[in-house]
Amino acid sequence: MKNSILTLITIASVAGGIVNTEAQDLKGKKALFINSYHEGYVWSDQEEKSALAGLAAAGVQTKVFRMDTYRQRSPEHLAKVSLEAKALIEEWKPDVVLVADDPVMKGIYVPFYKGKDLPFVSCGVNWDATAYGLPDPNVKNFTAILEVCPVKELLAEMNKLKPGKTIGFLASDTPTPKKDMEHCSKILGVKVEAAFAKDFAAWKQGFLDLQGKVDFLIVGSYGGIDDWNEAEAVKFVEQNAKIVSGTWHDFLNGLALVSFNKLGSEHGEWVANTAIQVLKGTSPSSIPFTANKKGDLVVNVRIAKKVGVTPSYETLQNAKVIE
Repeated sequence: MKNSILTLITIASVAGGIVNTEAQDLKGKKALFINSYHEGYVWSDQEEKSALAGLAAAGVQTKVFRMDTYRQRSPEHLAKVSLEAKALIEEWKPDVVLVADDPVMKGIYVPFYKGKDLPFVSCGVNWDATAYGLPDPNVKNFTAILEVCPVKELLAEMNKLKPGKTIGFLASDTPTPKKDMEHCSKILGVKVEAAFAKDFAAWKQGFLDLQGKVDFLIVGSYGGIDDWNEAEAVKFVEQNAKIVSGTWHDFLNGLALVSFNKLGSEHGEWVANTAIQVLKGTSPSSIPFTANKKGDLVVNVRIAKKVGVTPSYETLQNAKVIE
C-alpha cells in the first residue's frame, strides 16, 4: 500500500512538472479571443469559457473582445467594432488570435489579416469556410474547427423512437438556419419540407402545418424572431405536438422530443489546444480543418407522452431526461 501511494505521488509530481514546464514555456505569450457575439449568448459563451480555461492552464495571457453583432446587426456596427478590434490587435500585439463565429471572419480576418503573418485560429464558422476563400494553400496563417449540424446522429435517435421517412424543418427566416437546412438536405439526400418564420405567430403556424406533412420535424434556431416568447412556445409545443421532433441546439431542449446537442465547449477546447500548438511554433496551415463530432443526448418525456412515444430504457439511460 505504501509503495502504491509513493507511486501515485511520483506520477502526480511528474504530471505537475509537465504542466508547469508548458506554462513556463508559454509565459509571456499573448492570445486574443474575439467573440462575434455578446456575453450571455449561450453558444459563444461556451466557446469563450472553454478556450480561456485551456489557455490559462497553459500559462498564456489572454484578453477578450466581444463584437455584439447578434443584438446589433447593422453593417455600420460591424464596421465600427471591427476597426475597434483591429486597433486592439495593433496596440496589444497578441501572438495568436482566436476568433469565434462568422461575423469576425467577415469584419476582421478577411479584410485585414487574411494571408498575413499573425496566426488566427477559428471556431464556429458554419459548415465550411469557402465564403472566405478558405482553406487556401497560399494562406498560411489560418486554421479552423467548423460548426456542422449532427443531422445523421439526430435522425438515428429519432428513428429509434418511431421510424419515419419524410422530414420537416422549422426555424427563423435568417441565413444560418437556411444554410443548415440546405446542407442537411444534401447530407441526407432527401427533400426537406421547410418553414421559415419572420415572427412568433408564423413560427407557431409553421409548427402546426408541418405536423400533418412529415414524419419528423427538425427544430432549428429561432434567433432573429424578435417577439419570441419561450414560455409560450414550450406550452404551445406540448399542447400541439403530434410527430417526433428533434434539434441540435441545447436552448431548444424544451421544444423538441429528442436533442443531439452541439457543444460550444468542444470548439473552445479545440481552438485553445490548437493555439497552444501555434504558440510553440506549429504553422496554422499545417493543422487540418476539422469539425465538431461530440453531442449531448437529451429526451423530453413530456413531449414524448403527448406524441405517444415511449423511449427505450437504453435511450433514457444514455440521455439527459426532461420530465
